[in-house]
Amino acid sequence: MVKFIFILKKIKQLVMAFNAASINTNKNETKTSLTLNQLNPKELEMLLVLVKKSSFLGEDVETIYNMVVKLQNQYIEQTK
Repeated sequence: MVKFIFILKKIKQLVMAFNAASINTNKNETKTSLTLNQLNPKELEMLLVLVKKSSFLGEDVETIYNMVVKLQNQYIEQTK
């Protein structure tokens, strides 16, 4: 009977170890999807140039300014 309980405990440990190893936490998938959605420095530069060449109405200037500041910060961060 003691050997049976010992073997049962070992089987349970193996099953639990297998289950824990097969759990997918999606950490890598989330990180990958974030990097796929980020703009690279070339794309950021292109957007900044397009904004530079454009003209905007007075009511849009503050919104465009805030957006450009964010784009510039991202560009600077990525080109360090």
